[in-house]
Amino acid sequence: MKKFGILLTIGVILVITGIGIILFPHISNSMNEERMNETIDEYEENISQLYNDTDTEDIARVIAEIKEKNPDTDYTVADYVRDNNITADENEKKYNWALISLLRKQMEQYNKELLERGQYELNDPFSYEQSSFLLNTYSIYDNVFGHISAPSIDMDLPVYLGANQYNMNFGAVHLSYSSMPIGGENTNAVFAAHRGYIGRIFFDNIVYLNEGDDVYITNPWEKLHYKVIEIEVISPYDIDRCYIQEGRDLITLLTCHPYGSNEYRYMVICERAEETENEE
Repeated sequence: MKKFGILLTIGVILVITGIGIILFPHISNSMNEERMNETIDEYEENISQLYNDTDTEDIARVIAEIKEKNPDTDYTVADYVRDNNITADENEKKYNWALISLLRKQMEQYNKELLERGQYELNDPFSYEQSSFLLNTYSIYDNVFGHISAPSIDMDLPVYLGANQYNMNFGAVHLSYSSMPIGGENTNAVFAAHRGYIGRIFFDNIVYLNEGDDVYITNPWEKLHYKVIEIEVISPYDIDRCYIQEGRDLITLLTCHPYGSNEYRYMVICERAEETENEE
């Protein structure tokens, strides 16, 4: 009888352990998805607050006075930030909007210079792992630049700058030395994320995207609409397939392939969609 009790206990333990092993990925995936949704909600709230907390009257007055004296000037908010040596301060919210405007202008310049000098650094993993911009110097303190979504596969992931392993634990990452994800002609912003990461779903389902499907990039200024135009499996050494294509506004999604292996890369190329009247 005692032996039977021991066997019964062991059997119950094994059953419970088995159920736990089966349920763990589902529970973990659910918790991670909830965490990412919270991160995106916090990002949206923080960006909104950055704009709302800013006193724009002084900035607008100065810029108006400068333009009145010199009607031909293209003086901007970004120039105001530079001329007044404004720096980010978590407790001083007066110039948050101005700092974000500076970030936009500098990202536009980054994209322009990237086109002019080429993207040879994109072949060096140590280069694209580094963050292209330190967001906390522009009053964005949570290190989240925006989010990438694809409704057809129910995907919505926070986006971090810099394709290092730490950032990849929490969502999608932007590869430095690819275009900044702000749109525009002659740009190709490249995003990467894990596939087959135990307990977390990132780019796992981009293999179910089809040509014509919608993909959206939300950054601190706007929501950009793209459509899938090409799907391809490439070698990790064919990173030049992610280079800028002249005259086009693209984004590229990359993940490991096949599932559970990093032998190849699954690549989804998307092109900026023509805006409809409703979107405008």
